[in-house]
Amino acid sequence: MYLIGKQAEDQAAKYLERKGYKIYCRNYRFGRFEVDIVCEYKDQIIIVEVKSLGSTSIKNPYESVSKTKQRKIVKVADHLLNKDFPGRECRFDIISIILNNKEVKIAHIKEAFLPEINISY
Repeated sequence: MYLIGKQAEDQAAKYLERKGYKIYCRNYRFGRFEVDIVCEYKDQIIIVEVKSLGSTSIKNPYESVSKTKQRKIVKVADHLLNKDFPGRECRFDIISIILNNKEVKIAHIKEAFLPEINISY
């Protein structure tokens, strides 16, 4: 399964570069959590979660990134932004890669989710 995930991330990175995104890093870790791709597009930092889906999968890419997974991604992004990109705007995208024999289908969901804001009074 690792190989399929790595191939999907490679395809996603190539796709983003073709679209004019600048890739800063891949597989950025903070603690036990990781984000797949960190890139920039039009002065905005983009955090990308890559999902590889089988051709018979009934899930869409958005459904395959749970709220728990989103919170983990946001935690890593918060650390990364404060450390390397203070004051920069950030967006969370999901790219799904369907690897079916030799055919590759890519779906890019921009602004796939927003970080949860905890407000206490």
